[in-house]
Amino acid sequence: MPGDNQEPWSPERVLVTYTRDEGIVEILREHRPDLDLRSRQTTEVTVEDLDWAQVYIGFRKPNHHTWGGVRWIHSTGAGVDRFLFRADLSPDILLTRSSEDFGPQIGEYCVARALAVTQRLREFRIAQDARVWSNRIPDRLAGSRVVVVGTGQVGRGVADAFTRMDCVVDGVSRSGAPRDPFRVVTPWSEFPSVIEGAQWLVLAAPLTEESWHLLDDEMLSMCDGVYLINVARGALVDEASLPLALDRGWLSGAALDVFESEPLPSTSPLWEHPGVVISPHCSGVTDVRAAAEGFLECLDALERGEMPDWVIDREAGY
Repeated sequence: MPGDNQEPWSPERVLVTYTRDEGIVEILREHRPDLDLRSRQTTEVTVEDLDWAQVYIGFRKPNHHTWGGVRWIHSTGAGVDRFLFRADLSPDILLTRSSEDFGPQIGEYCVARALAVTQRLREFRIAQDARVWSNRIPDRLAGSRVVVVGTGQVGRGVADAFTRMDCVVDGVSRSGAPRDPFRVVTPWSEFPSVIEGAQWLVLAAPLTEESWHLLDDEMLSMCDGVYLINVARGALVDEASLPLALDRGWLSGAALDVFESEPLPSTSPLWEHPGVVISPHCSGVTDVRAAAEGFLECLDALERGEMPDWVIDREAGY
């Protein structure tokens, strides 16, 4: 793996992939005109591109079973499961991620979804469309209890946002180690007792072999009518179980920004379920300049013969 022996490494050929027209290439050319850059839509990457490249920059892996000459993959998102989870990635390939902190942005999204419920925005919209003067009044978000699964950078951003709204925020993590700003952090094994009485459940954990379908039928049945907000990865939840969980009152509702298959297929029953609010994986959008700067930060470390700060722990999965 580049950097393991503290040998300086200066890659030359960089393949930049994108799902939209992000413009990362232009920023990299401005800062490093010496790099040989090739730009492709992720769906258009060829085996020849991968054979040519030493470095792959992108949000997701291409639809090929080979990495060719790639020795370093840099993820422009916080999560790397698309490159690591259930994938045969050689240990000789360096895997890093963006240094961007998505926590504040995703925290705003989560609070907005919760406020939409407490302020009865959907109900008032329906009443307005029917020209009915509703006698319902909003609830307060302040004072409610939030359980955030995942106490990393994103989870802490979510906790900060709810704390500023005077909510009580508890965390759940693999280890249960204390971490600010959570009131308490408990291990996943104690989830049934932690979720009892909570109003909001936010999933902010990485997707790993261990966390795949973390919320299955059994765990959903213990959710005590909590409102689910998933801003992590769709596969943390057994998606097929969500309609049943909502119909039986295990969940009072669900705001879903991520799905097991994206885009969400038009045949999914989630589109029409009255308890579900869907958004197109937009709670934490990568800032183009920040993504470029994160790559350049890692590149600078490698060229100094140092391991970048944003290297992924393969065993942990993040």
